[in-house]
Amino acid sequence: MQILVVGMGLIGGSICKSIKAVTEHTVYGCDVRQDVLEQALEDGSIDGTGTMEDGAYDMIIVCLHQRIAISLIQKALPRIKAGTILVDACGLKGKMVRDLTYRCQKADVFYVGTHPMAGREKSGYAASIPNLFQGANLIVTPVEGTQEHALQTVIGLAKEIGFGQIIQATPMWHDNMIAYTSQLAHVVSSSYVKDFCMDDALSFSGGSFQDMTRVATMDETMWAALFLDNRDNLLYHLDLLIENLTDYRDALKQRDEERLQYLIAEGRQIQEENVRKRQQLKEEKGEA
Repeated sequence: MQILVVGMGLIGGSICKSIKAVTEHTVYGCDVRQDVLEQALEDGSIDGTGTMEDGAYDMIIVCLHQRIAISLIQKALPRIKAGTILVDACGLKGKMVRDLTYRCQKADVFYVGTHPMAGREKSGYAASIPNLFQGANLIVTPVEGTQEHALQTVIGLAKEIGFGQIIQATPMWHDNMIAYTSQLAHVVSSSYVKDFCMDDALSFSGGSFQDMTRVATMDETMWAALFLDNRDNLLYHLDLLIENLTDYRDALKQRDEERLQYLIAEGRQIQEENVRKRQQLKEEKGEA
């Protein structure tokens, strides 16, 4: 295939490098930064450069923030070649799918919404690596009107470049789960580091501290927009977290050791069941 990747940041750059490393597809890059494109050409991550308006690609993969991606795609859509598979890798799917599915159908362009569940603490093309997606999950969000051949082509490419589990979800369920599994974790991490003890934390910390603070280095511009664009889902899970934290706080204030034991045991049992299910899934796939 002739593939254009729009947005050569961490995800876009890693997609280019992954495709070039393990497939025979031809890859073109598109980015507002000329220095990034020059570096990608020098690295051999892309075979050339282009734009969505070129109308010469079998697949276009858009790796931009959804606010930018939607307007950019809508503007370019009249000049995208009929039959092109258009993929987005944005972090939220509800608005993307709602805005683009019908428009793409009318333009005879085959749209498939996806979300690669992979990342690093650093961002930008310089942080991109060819094995970022090795074993990672890919969420795909087909809806009524999604072209089956396009969906299977996207899934096939994803498997080629190393994705492990391909998960299908509705756009709305995807956004709810992302609020819980990703956005809430970023809120908690950002809140957790705002303690005066951070000054001496390195001398007293272990793995659990590193796990809790790792994603606090998030980019504020991107993540604030993501939080607001998924506001209702994130607020629901944040309220639930605050309610659960309040249970622990109240038990501590009341010196209620029995209640604390119950709360800790409750959390342990939920996590143990989660671990058991993951292990069972691995065994069913023959990965144990």
